[in-house]
Amino acid sequence: MFEKRTPGHPGTGGPEKKGTGAPGHRGTGAPGHRGTDKKPRTRMPGGLRWAMFLVLGIAVTAAAGYLVAALVFFPAPLLPNERQVARVTGMTEDEARRELEKLGLTATVTGREPHPKLPPGAVLYQDPTAGVAVPRGTMVALVLSAGVPRVTVPDVRNYDIEFAQRLLMAAGLRVDGIDSLDVKGVPSGAAGSTNPAAGDSVLIGRSVQLHIAR
Repeated sequence: MFEKRTPGHPGTGGPEKKGTGAPGHRGTGAPGHRGTDKKPRTRMPGGLRWAMFLVLGIAVTAAAGYLVAALVFFPAPLLPNERQVARVTGMTEDEARRELEKLGLTATVTGREPHPKLPPGAVLYQDPTAGVAVPRGTMVALVLSAGVPRVTVPDVRNYDIEFAQRLLMAAGLRVDGIDSLDVKGVPSGAAGSTNPAAGDSVLIGRSVQLHIAR
């Protein structure tokens, strides 16, 4: 009634056999054969890769830092004929010229500006600035101090006392005293004149006497 089958036997002809030449066969000559002639790829351990990247990053950072320091903060001469510009600010014109000539550089005065502290003729600015590496023979531009700036005493005649004082202080002068005088043509209580007189050129910060009409 029932057909007897052998365990593991799919059909009636015995155990199933795997051919030696069928496609996909893992034998020695079938297509898709995974032979042993290929060497397996070796991968660098992750820790070693990170170490190499870290060393490379440190080297690049150090090189960049050296270049910035050499070219910006400490610009030393890069060529044999280059010289570092000396600091000559605060020196007199003659002193600055001599100092620059020692280095094979020349100086030229390009202007004068008032300064509240430096005496007339002292070097106020220089270009190129001190420490910059330049070729021999480079001309250094100098701006000299014109000394303490001067101002013109304003005319405060006929103004009231408070406004006259503000006008004098705005010009950079100090009102050190107020007195009264007979001044023709000026109403009593108004500013009549000053000492130094209106229109005089004086050093900034000088004291002024204010005269009020009686």
